[in-house]
Amino acid sequence: MSEEIEINFGGTLTEKQFHICQQYYLPTWFNFISKFAFWFYLGLMIVKWLMIFIGLENPGDIPLSSREVFSAVFGDVFILLWLWLLFQSTKRNSKKVWQSNKLIHGNFSGVATEQTLFWNHSYGESRFPWHVMLKYKEAKNIMMLYTSINQALIIPRNFFNSEEDWQQFRQLVANKVPKK
Repeated sequence: MSEEIEINFGGTLTEKQFHICQQYYLPTWFNFISKFAFWFYLGLMIVKWLMIFIGLENPGDIPLSSREVFSAVFGDVFILLWLWLLFQSTKRNSKKVWQSNKLIHGNFSGVATEQTLFWNHSYGESRFPWHVMLKYKEAKNIMMLYTSINQALIIPRNFFNSEEDWQQFRQLVANKVPKK
């Protein structure tokens, strides 16, 4: 008969850890746009403007009127500002959610066994059989166990007493919960 697995964990979730999880709640395409599109477009804009300014030495080579140049500058600034605001809005939204959700502040503790995940907080406790977990994601030493489409239990690495406990917990989750 095999030995019953019992992994204890506990700690306090930080705002930084919560922000990392919020980033992973977003669709993949949104993360791509908010992180890389700004820098990609900025690079294209710099190349375009270098070509225009280098061409100003010989104005006959540039078939642009001053209105077209102004329009291009305004368009570039507008698009860069929009992409920057898109990125900033996700950070601001994460901060608002953190500040408004008092249930995620404070100490959490729990026990993971072969059959169940016990979750304790000063406001209550829950018992989750593994089969009710929809999926899990792991990012930057944080495990997110989804109990619904947009709701997850957040369990960071620092909640565990040892690296061995963390690895054992990761293995247990991988065996019990689908990764989607």
